Amino acid sequence: MPLETVEIAGRMIQLELPDPEVMLDEAVAGEAAGQAGWDPYWGLLWAAAPQTAELLVRGAPKWQSALELGCGVGLAGIAALSTGRAVTFSDQSAAAVAMAIGNAARNGYTECSGLVFSWEEPPEQQFDFLFGSDILYDRRGHEPLLRTLSATLAAGGRIWIGDAGRANAPLFVERAEQLGWRVRQFDRELQPLRRAELLQYRLLVLDRP
Repeated sequence: MPLETVEIAGRMIQLELPDPEVMLDEAVAGEAAGQAGWDPYWGLLWAAAPQTAELLVRGAPKWQSALELGCGVGLAGIAALSTGRAVTFSDQSAAAVAMAIGNAARNGYTECSGLVFSWEEPPEQQFDFLFGSDILYDRRGHEPLLRTLSATLAAGGRIWIGDAGRANAPLFVERAEQLGWRVRQFDRELQPLRRAELLQYRLLVLDRP
């Protein structure tokens, strides 16, 4: 399988990427099993992931336990592991979680775990830091994601979501605020973002209602 090396905050992270045909076969199987909305692109390095990884290294809050939502190949989670704290990788794809854990081991991080679940059925386990990247592109996923955030965020916890400035991100922010979440937006330098522009990276920081 192809390998790619990404520099994050001066650290070189080596990632194994899946064969695109394997991802497509998995998507077809998921749809055939009635799992609507299955994403065949989890193995790609999406646009916001490297920047979110940088910010996790530079300025993420301290945590006892963290959950990466929609981990894909694990770039952001590995960056979080490099800070010396615990991370659990999660995705609806078992292959994605296995690859993220394998990539973590490839970079010397063996103390991590994984969870496979759909946002429609979040786990009972809670974490004091949730983070994800490029997970707001599909508007249909906003409500399930918000339910997952509510179910898995421990009291006093915090959420980071990196987004590449896609058109559906403001819709997510609007709905989260309607549900009582406090949402703040920051740029790639972790400075407050007064006006988010289309295709401009932003980091959404959510605090529980």
